[in-house]
Amino acid sequence: MQTMVFTGRLSADPQISEDFAKAVFRLIEKRGVDAAGKPRLVGVNCVSWSKGLNEKVVAPGLARGCEAVVTGVFVDTQYETRDGQARAAKELVVNRLTVLDWAQDREAEHAAAGEPPEAEPAPVRPRRRRAAQAA
Repeated sequence: MQTMVFTGRLSADPQISEDFAKAVFRLIEKRGVDAAGKPRLVGVNCVSWSKGLNEKVVAPGLARGCEAVVTGVFVDTQYETRDGQARAAKELVVNRLTVLDWAQDREAEHAAAGEPPEAEPAPVRPRRRRAAQAA
């Protein structure tokens, strides 16, 4: 199996089982624009089966709009819709999770400023590297 690394922002709050045995979330990443000039979005469904990770990191640390890096393996899953139709999907099973934008930090910043939380996260701008100056 090949290990995949995916970086993106959560499209919604994670869905976590009551006993923290399973957490499911979707990461979205912008990948340029299409021919019509609209942003091209790439998404991946992630599932974590680590009770400790789900309880200590996913539940308190991730929310809609948070940025994360997930390392894992793609697996094919079969499920049945409410209509009774059989479907197949790919999921990224989380082996490692790095949270880049913690939900608690965002909430604390807004509370300190007396502002309501943002509906959408501010876009991340790449840092410019300064050119090395010749001595």
